[in-house]
Amino acid sequence: MTIRSQRDSSTSTCSGKLSSIYNLEDDEMYSYVDITERLMMARPFRRTIVDPVGSGDKNLLLSMRWSLFAHVPPFIIFHSNDTGKLPDQITRHLLWWKTKRNTPKILAAVVRNSGFKTTNRSTDNWCGTWCSTSAYTKLRRTKNFSKVNHFPSCDELGDKILLWRNFRRMRKKFGANNFYYMPMTFVLPGERANLRKLMEKNGGVWIVKPPDSCAGSGIKIVSNFYEIPTYRSYVVQRYISSPRLIDGIKFDMRLYVLLTSIDPLRIYVYNEGLVRLATIKYVNRVDTLSDRFMHLTNTSVNKVNPNFKPNDDPNKCKGNMWSLNCLWKYLAAMDDVDILQIWTKIKDIAIKTVISAEPSLHRAWKRTSMTAYNFYQLFGFDVLLDRQYRPWLLEVNDFPSMEPDTPLCKLVKGQLAEDYLNLVGFHVPDLLNCKELRLLRLIYRKNAICYNRQLYSNVLTRQVRKKQYNFINKATRKYYLKSILKHLTPDDVRVLIRHEDEIVQTGGFERIFPTCETYKYFPFFEAVRYYNLLLDAWENEYTHNRFRGIERLRKLCRKKYHLS
Repeated sequence: MTIRSQRDSSTSTCSGKLSSIYNLEDDEMYSYVDITERLMMARPFRRTIVDPVGSGDKNLLLSMRWSLFAHVPPFIIFHSNDTGKLPDQITRHLLWWKTKRNTPKILAAVVRNSGFKTTNRSTDNWCGTWCSTSAYTKLRRTKNFSKVNHFPSCDELGDKILLWRNFRRMRKKFGANNFYYMPMTFVLPGERANLRKLMEKNGGVWIVKPPDSCAGSGIKIVSNFYEIPTYRSYVVQRYISSPRLIDGIKFDMRLYVLLTSIDPLRIYVYNEGLVRLATIKYVNRVDTLSDRFMHLTNTSVNKVNPNFKPNDDPNKCKGNMWSLNCLWKYLAAMDDVDILQIWTKIKDIAIKTVISAEPSLHRAWKRTSMTAYNFYQLFGFDVLLDRQYRPWLLEVNDFPSMEPDTPLCKLVKGQLAEDYLNLVGFHVPDLLNCKELRLLRLIYRKNAICYNRQLYSNVLTRQVRKKQYNFINKATRKYYLKSILKHLTPDDVRVLIRHEDEIVQTGGFERIFPTCETYKYFPFFEAVRYYNLLLDAWENEYTHNRFRGIERLRKLCRKKYHLS
């Protein structure tokens, strides 16, 4: 069974994807065509045109994706193979900031094949980067046209202590029926006495983790309190002793969750992932707890075991790493397993986990001078299924490895890199001189070529602030569904065109928030956000007829209403 082939409830289309065909006419002339599954599954569109500058290349491939809307600049298409070509007038301005340690080969190949050159200097006019959180925090400033792969305060999810505290706060407020998916956890040294009391009373097996570690580093599994180290901070989590096994082997799943916006909140989950298997058959006995090859599923731990078997085929259930879709096929072969229910619970976990950190993420973003264009975040969610197929969130990695540790890693992560870069949307930087712009406008037959800060402006007029205040303070769903879309402000239109332009480029991602059904998560938010109400009303109105909503926006964009 393949999750990717199912219809997406958020758009009533396959994987939330739409496509359109564009011609070479002016913005007012191109049309949004019929939505068909064949077009939905098509690769990004590239135009072949006659080169008007006489360079000798008569079939210049311009790897650009055009917005659905007039007077909105196009997006650079990222691709794994060197099959597209951008004109020199653009590529000379495309820089990718490559930190010394944190640009994996897979990612470097994608950006290089897409026309970028790398730079080691953070002060250059770079457009994008894949850097660690520590490197990001050292940045003095970011250009208007730059994209960083971290939101401010992303450690609210990536730090094991903060992740647990956010979850615990939500469970205390909304109950264990809603927040059910993390094992009981203690933070040491502050909660050491409480843990000792519980362990001495009830015993059990516990897993000890450094709060900021990854790749299985520093992890211990213990059954006695005295085995827990005392010299530093740790999180101690109840060990799930009855995991679901594959041929007697323990496994977990590395899933990828993409956050493209904080306000409005937009969350995607990748329909492919990695299933990591241990290398020794699982035995639920205390005398085996020190065997890392049995109890830990991390590839970095198990690949040093001579028993480790790599997998180079995403369609085969073999070796110590499978693709996520192979796991679904394996489990679907068992009559008592409801794959859709498991996947629905996983998406529920992803949404609630992000919402638990939303207040901190929102405050940190508002403290910056940057716009919605400048940030995105790819998270790695580690999820384990217990014997009853119940998913448990073990931890979240805010800087997931993109290294090709195995042949299967290379295949999955290569496509992941291409898909997430296309989804977050990179514009050509507004660094081109007048001569370059004139030439490109001749080539593309469009005026909007480069990044336009006005499309992402945070500055609100008094009229816009008044409308937002009104709906935030009268936030009954019946009221805003009826009224919020009646008179769209230019700011509303800018938010909605970004929303629709993302939907056409989901690739292997599935949009899980917002959809026409995610209003049920609104009670979990600390504060009402106007843009979340706006998108809820939009999805409620246009989910099953996106063409009508897009045409409404296109009429406004042709008049440059979104730029007023």
